[in-house]
Amino acid sequence: MRTLVILVLTWLLAAIPAAGQDLSKHFQGIDGTFVLLDGRTGAFTRWNAARADQRFAPCSTFKIPNTAILLETGAAPDPEFVVRYDPTLKASRETWRHDHTLRSAYRDSVLWYYHALAKKAGLPAETRLVKQFGYGNADTGGGVDGPRPFWIDGSLRISANEQVAFLKRLHDGALGLSARTDSLTKAIMIAEQTPAGTLRAKTGACQPEGDRQVTVWYVGYVEKPNGVWYFALEMGDKDFGTVFDQRVSKSRAILAELGILPAPGDAK
Repeated sequence: MRTLVILVLTWLLAAIPAAGQDLSKHFQGIDGTFVLLDGRTGAFTRWNAARADQRFAPCSTFKIPNTAILLETGAAPDPEFVVRYDPTLKASRETWRHDHTLRSAYRDSVLWYYHALAKKAGLPAETRLVKQFGYGNADTGGGVDGPRPFWIDGSLRISANEQVAFLKRLHDGALGLSARTDSLTKAIMIAEQTPAGTLRAKTGACQPEGDRQVTVWYVGYVEKPNGVWYFALEMGDKDFGTVFDQRVSKSRAILAELGILPAPGDAK
């Protein structure tokens, strides 16, 4: 009985969110939040907990669930499915101005590719699966036909806390996807793989337009032999270029400080 009580107390203590980690040096002059969930214990580390509950457009972090949607519906039969680039699109980035596969479009965050295949999958399928995933407010009202699809126009919104919860469900195979879709999505998500662990992640960024504010993201999870850690960084600032350039490096610096990733220069 005593052993049972100790185990229950240990579990309860582990599930209590960790005291606010002082990550202030990473957010000097920047409105932002960072959420980390330790998959082993259920303990959270949060910076700016109030903002972690605020919902923002997911921007290109929606490419994580959308990759799964395109694979599950067959809009993209496999990761190497090619869509030809249409020069009349006049894509804003050099890396977007050529043909792409699902894998390369995820890596280079190619909006036109995902937009075209979301139209192919159809809004009803996108809506059904977004709701099935429990993704943020699950609002796809912005549609996919216009120049700004629902994950960019601000109708679909998600908080940093909800990003982390979604990533855990994805990792745990709890989204109701086929085993094939689940496996392929996770493989496409890999940003870094070393003997020490695997980082699966996605950037996101929405520039200000109308009443939509600057939002940049870096979300994902780190798998190591001793556990899994889920994270979400969100920042907003008047200087879009600054937060855009810092989202990955800042996330990695925080994860290194928390002992999840090796510090720069350390052996991996």
